[in-house]
Amino acid sequence: MVVDQMHPEDIKAAIRKRFGTVGQFVEQNGLPKTGVSDLFRGRTSKRVRDAVEAVVREQRESIKLDDSGKKAGAHRKSAGAQ
Repeated sequence: MVVDQMHPEDIKAAIRKRFGTVGQFVEQNGLPKTGVSDLFRGRTSKRVRDAVEAVVREQRESIKLDDSGKKAGAHRKSAGAQ
């Protein structure tokens, strides 16, 4: 599973990007308050794991769609300093 291969902070970052806070994610998905923390400790329910997996998969797909493979130009402040 994707969650097993990721650092807990990366998972929490993906959740925060979509829901604002881990607490809002838990509330909107009707999960136990300690569900995400329990996942990181190896104690979780299938429902919590599935909800977290869905967010992580969605985040990864979003990154793939946004990545055009092109390097961004110089930052506007540093472009004139050359």
